[in-house]
Order: sequence, then C-alpha cells, then structure tokens
Amino acid sequence: MKKATNTPSKSPATVLGSEESFRLLVEGIKDYAIIMLDPTGHVASWNAGAARFKGYRAEEIIGKHLSCFYPTEAVQQGLPEQELKTAAKEGGFENEGWRVRKDGKRFWANVIISALRDKDGSLRGFSKVTRDLTERKQAEEQIQQQSKEIMELSTPVMQVWQGVVVAPLIGSLDSQRTQQFMERLLNRIVETNSPVALVDIMGVPTVDTQTAQHLIETISAVRLLGAQVVLTGVRPAIAQTLVHLGIDLTGIMTRSSLSGGLQVALDILNLKVVRKDDSR
Repeated sequence: MKKATNTPSKSPATVLGSEESFRLLVEGIKDYAIIMLDPTGHVASWNAGAARFKGYRAEEIIGKHLSCFYPTEAVQQGLPEQELKTAAKEGGFENEGWRVRKDGKRFWANVIISALRDKDGSLRGFSKVTRDLTERKQAEEQIQQQSKEIMELSTPVMQVWQGVVVAPLIGSLDSQRTQQFMERLLNRIVETNSPVALVDIMGVPTVDTQTAQHLIETISAVRLLGAQVVLTGVRPAIAQTLVHLGIDLTGIMTRSSLSGGLQVALDILNLKVVRKDDSR
C-alpha cells in the first residue's frame, strides 16, 4: 500500500493577496465607482461601478483629469485640486457634493479620496471611491420642504387691515422657529408697508425666560423698521409668569385679547369703525 502524501497548496492569503485577485475584486464591485488616479489627478483605472455611475467607458476616460466629474463652478473654484492636495497632506479626504455624469446630469455623491504611497513615502497616486446618494439627498430636501411648509402654517402672518398685520403664535418657541417667525414678520411688514404689528401669544402654552427673550428680540427688530408692536393674548397665568421671571416689558403695549389689540392698532392709525347707518 502506498503511503498517502499531502500535496502542498496555495494558502487563501496567497491567492486573495495577489494583484490579479485584487483587480477582479475592484472591477466586480458595481455599487461603488472605484477609480485610481496618478499623482497629478488623471484617471489610471476605471471599474464597472464607475462606468455605470458616470457613463464613461474605460477607453473614453482613462488619461482624463478628474475635474471632468465636477460641476463648472466647482472647477472654477479649484475644488478638484484642493481635494487632492488635502488627501496628499492628510492621507485621505471625504466629503459630499454634486458631481456630473457624462451626459451632464448632476448626482449627489459621497467621495473618499485616499493617498497611495510606497514604502519610501513617495506619492504614487490616489484611490477615489464614489457612492451615488442622490435618492437620499432628494428625500432630505423633500423633508426640509415639508418642514418649511409646516412652519409657515404654524406661524402665519396676515394683513387684517390696511396698515395692520397679525402674527398668531401657536406652540412653543425655540431659536430656529423664532428666527423663521421673525423673518416672516419683518418681510410681511415691509411688503404691506404696515406701521402696526399684532403678535398674539394666546396659543403659546407656557412662557419661560428663553421664550420671553425671543419675543423681545422680535419686537426690537420690528421697531427697527419703524413699526409698533402690540403683544396680545397675554393671559393671567402668562402675566404672572412674566412678572416672576423679571421680564421687562416696559414700553411694550400689551392686551389680553386680539380684539383689544386691534382696537389699539386702529387708535394708533387714527381710525374708527362705525356702522353704515350711523349718521353721527
């Protein structure tokens, strides 16, 4: 009987570590655009994912500078060169921004650029990995638009009389909402040339120091436009809270109801509402 002998075989590390296996791996990845660049930023290799994302065949793009993937304004600002410079200095660079396909269409991309150096530390080139995140970007923009529309509905500014605008506040005030509310109110005052603004806080559940400060800042901004503010909807509980907080409302006209504020606005404008059949 012959004695069995073990035939030596290549280890998995030997096979997977080969240059050819690495090339096959890179070219087989179709969800990422993987590009190799020379030290000057010109395309040296091109995988199937890059062809699918960007629309160029390898023979069309190899040798071209990476700036052809960037919008015109980004190229004019020197963005491609800046990214390579950063990657060379820090070893890598990652960001998100608009990129351009062969047909001119833009897509939102996540880009990772890594510097490739030899054992001596000399720069041999760059690797550039790109993911198409256009769908995510569009979803984010849609959410932002919906949030903006909801904000506009929750902070309406209406002209209720010639020279009088009303801004009813509903819900709590944070810094972001206050800024948007202030911008809408100021723009509406300018658009309608209104000298009086009624800010109604009946729908604000509670007032703390931060909320009160936001209101005072808004009132100050309105005054800089030469308009007057009447703070309406000041309920007894809100009045007590403002006193306890030590909020100084000196010089700010207040009323407990919106109708009372409107009467003040008419007085400021030297107007009076009379019945049609009032002969006096």
